[in-house]
Amino acid sequence: MLTKAQIESASDVAARSLFDAIVDQRIPPGAPLRLKELSEQLGMSMMPVREAIRRLAALDLVEIEPRKGARVRELSLDDLEDTYFARLQLETAAVWEAAQHFTESDADRAMSALEERASAQESGNRVAARDAHERFHFTIYEASQRTWLVRSILPAWRNSERYRIDAMRHTDTQELRDHEHSRILTALTGHDGVAAVRWMTMHLLSSVSLSAQHLAANTGQQERPIRLPSVDQVIARMI
Repeated sequence: MLTKAQIESASDVAARSLFDAIVDQRIPPGAPLRLKELSEQLGMSMMPVREAIRRLAALDLVEIEPRKGARVRELSLDDLEDTYFARLQLETAAVWEAAQHFTESDADRAMSALEERASAQESGNRVAARDAHERFHFTIYEASQRTWLVRSILPAWRNSERYRIDAMRHTDTQELRDHEHSRILTALTGHDGVAAVRWMTMHLLSSVSLSAQHLAANTGQQERPIRLPSVDQVIARMI
């Protein structure tokens, strides 16, 4: 039996559009989200825009205050550190589990996402590159066969994109990122959980370091060491 085609609702479109604008800082941190203005820009009624804002608030990307309305949550080094602490715990656990179950089909889907990312970057399509990057990561996380673990990753992932995207736009680290992705995938294909955790930890620590440097330089916040577990500490927790 055929399944029904998946059609995006107006609130899906609004949530995706607002998320892209927040990540790209076309709607900057601290900016108010005015329903009437946004609905006019998106060419839709206020109801789906209101629902989209609620969805983003559930991911903690947006703050809603009674009688004051909604605004994009501010960026801070404390929030960045907290976000990546969560990602380190969750995503290393996911690749540890994924290494035990990784299939040829998982590898093909992950490699396809990396190829799409490279193609999108070459053509200058930042949104497509970001989508393919997310698809690569969640393909390998879903191979863990731990549904609640994968669901738990999404809010921290989406919040970290606000920091990562802007930092990477101003830093030439593409070769390093490609190498890390390749080593993670190689470890998973070889069912080597320790290597997968090692490379995933290194990948996340390099992202948070670059993001912290960029945030401090561009917001005037005082730079400080980011307090996160080391690679060896993360591996020790697994084994």
